[in-house]
Amino acid sequence: MNRILISLFLILIMNVDLLSQNLKKDQETFLEAEYFLMFEDYTDALFYYLDLYETYPENYNLAYRIGICYLGIPGSKHLAIEYLEEATKNSEASYREGSLRQTTAPYTAWYFLGNAYRINYQFEKAKEAYKKYRETLLEDDTDNILFIDHQINVCDDAKSIMDNPVKFEEENIGERFNDENNNFNPIISSDGLRFAYMSSLKFYDAVFFSTKEKNRWTDPVNIIPDLKSDGDLYISCLADNGNTLYLSQDNNIESDIYYSKYDGEKWSPAKPLSGNINTSYWESHAFVTEDGSALIFSSNRPGGMGGLDLYISYKNGVGEWGEPVNLGPVINTPFNEDRAFLINNAKQLFFCSQGHYNMGGFDLFRSEKLDNNNWSKPENLGYPINSSDDDVFFMPVNSGRSGYISVHREGKGFGKDDIYLIKFK
Repeated sequence: MNRILISLFLILIMNVDLLSQNLKKDQETFLEAEYFLMFEDYTDALFYYLDLYETYPENYNLAYRIGICYLGIPGSKHLAIEYLEEATKNSEASYREGSLRQTTAPYTAWYFLGNAYRINYQFEKAKEAYKKYRETLLEDDTDNILFIDHQINVCDDAKSIMDNPVKFEEENIGERFNDENNNFNPIISSDGLRFAYMSSLKFYDAVFFSTKEKNRWTDPVNIIPDLKSDGDLYISCLADNGNTLYLSQDNNIESDIYYSKYDGEKWSPAKPLSGNINTSYWESHAFVTEDGSALIFSSNRPGGMGGLDLYISYKNGVGEWGEPVNLGPVINTPFNEDRAFLINNAKQLFFCSQGHYNMGGFDLFRSEKLDNNNWSKPENLGYPINSSDDDVFFMPVNSGRSGYISVHREGKGFGKDDIYLIKFK
């Protein structure tokens, strides 16, 4: 009898040790996934999370993270719903990051479920999920309450916007600039002879540059080596007839605006703007007007309307950028405004915003400068240019009658996000 008990005890010890080893290995896999998620590499993170989910199918935290990954992958966002629905079945305020032993999801699962419903045009379900999330917020969390109330309202606005679609023509600009990667942030010089865009390569986001010669675009060249970048520079403007490139360095913690000069053969290493533009806060997406006199950018510096606001700076007598001025409450809202383009002698503004009359997330807007130096009420560019997902980048050309965008069209194009030229009718 004692021998049997001893044998059973030894088997139990061996099993516990094996389970401990497996858990340690799975925790390492989980941290690998967490690393990719932190840098928004959703495809790689998803691979590890799904592998773990097969072993731990009742881990609601894994379901939550799988849902977030699917929301970040074009063409797969509909798959987020079932995982986030599962995550909300067991969510709570007490939450520990970075541990596979955390089996419950955080309350923010309701927020992301609302986003998943909204992105997939299930607006009534989105409203209910947002309301569930709102119930978890503390009374003094006024910023989040304001934002969630806005998200609830835009679910109704989205239906109205979709009832009055805009008419436009859309043309994929072709395989010279589009491939199996995400291709985004298309910008063109005011003379139409220089073009740049970004492409998500395996380990970094690259900047490609092309010039028009004899009415044909040259093969795009990756200019990251010229810029001396680690892949964290994001382009926003080709100024000075394409001889100056403006970028922002974004490391998910802070952002500053940089520039680079073109000598006809290569680009200079990117340098930060000095003076009044960069601060210890977030500054990004600078765009310079055709005559080079004004620079518009986004910042969350103190004194704004809330979140990222749009600011404008004018060159002073010594060629430096002057003190930036907030564009004011007609343009800026309590939420984020970004990706501004100022054209037609600085009289027409295109930008994206989470506020205004909106379909949810970011929408694209335009506004006209009035005779009294104020701005007209921003006009939503309309559905289906704007969707229920984030729409953030519209590079206007032809006096705003056309523009370049980057979108994913399911079953069309060359890969993930492709660059298109759209023409309003």
